[in-house]
Amino acid sequence: MKGVLTYSDFTLQVNVRKAANGLITGGLVIGDNTDQCAAVALQMQQGELKEDPLLGAGLTKFIRGKYSRSEIDQRIRQHLTRAGINYQNYKQRIALTINAEE
Repeated sequence: MKGVLTYSDFTLQVNVRKAANGLITGGLVIGDNTDQCAAVALQMQQGELKEDPLLGAGLTKFIRGKYSRSEIDQRIRQHLTRAGINYQNYKQRIALTINAEE
């Protein structure tokens, strides 16, 4: 996905560009925002987003609960898909990133 990028604290990344006459011609940083969209979808609780109240995996409730891996996997798949992210592609992307760092 391509869109406006944010820092890890979700503040906008800004890189002010000025024309020769001093006018601002650009500022917001645009790029691949798939990771930040996935992070938002997984961190949110349902009901937090007015435009889509069903979006929000609410993974914090799984921390102390007795849920199987397949239940958690299903929940993640459901909410990433709802956010417009292809779950299988994103899962492979994460695996490649982890393997590259090892």
